[in-house]
Amino acid sequence: MKKFIRIVQTVFGIPWLVFGAQHFLFAGFVANLVPAYFPARAFWAYLTGAAMLAAGISLIVNIKARLAAAMLAAMLLGFILLIHIPKLIGGDTTAIAWTRFLQDAAIASTAVLLAGALSKRSGETDFLDRIARLGRYLFALLLIVFGIQQFMNLDFLTAKVAPYLPVRIVWVYLTGAAMIVAGVCVLTNKIAGLAAFALGALMLILNLLLHIYLLANAFYTPLVWTAAMLDLAITCGAFVLAVGSPEEEAVD
Repeated sequence: MKKFIRIVQTVFGIPWLVFGAQHFLFAGFVANLVPAYFPARAFWAYLTGAAMLAAGISLIVNIKARLAAAMLAAMLLGFILLIHIPKLIGGDTTAIAWTRFLQDAAIASTAVLLAGALSKRSGETDFLDRIARLGRYLFALLLIVFGIQQFMNLDFLTAKVAPYLPVRIVWVYLTGAAMIVAGVCVLTNKIAGLAAFALGALMLILNLLLHIYLLANAFYTPLVWTAAMLDLAITCGAFVLAVGSPEEEAVD
């Protein structure tokens, strides 16, 4: 399990290198996402990008990885509190606004789960380990929400399945059902590790089939890279969830 979590940790670092680079390449666009009452909005775009790059490198080379995961979770919590929630309260309740909120919440939960897993790997048990237990159940709840969304947005999500796969809508149903089942299994502590790992494997395969195809046809399109990295980060959450399940902890 230690080797597996090391692999997941490394893969989880990759999106942050991409996100960090995008903050520098498209600083003007990112600055517009910073709350208007913040002074020197471009500065925050660059600072956030630098933090993402540092965290990604830390996770990949395994230096202060636990701290990097914890700081990423704190940064994403800041995004949720300062950007997403004010937008939702202000009346921006579009599907995109909710999706971005839920995605950041899921990735923040992933970072918390990873920090907790790294605490166990190093033999340390502190507040991060306790917070990771909360992150576990939050991620499970988000999986159920994502699963329900799969059934509520069939046309939109079917279009996101790799176009060369047969009967594309079946994969949307399968993914939605797998998310709901995995979420329920984690919340009830019933075959949680198996369900989370199976979900992670399904998500990884489907995301690779989709995003490799999209990148091959639109390699220089920023939004394609962003979507691919978001999906990869959330997929890592399912795998970390599997490692942190009660049955896997008992094995360790």
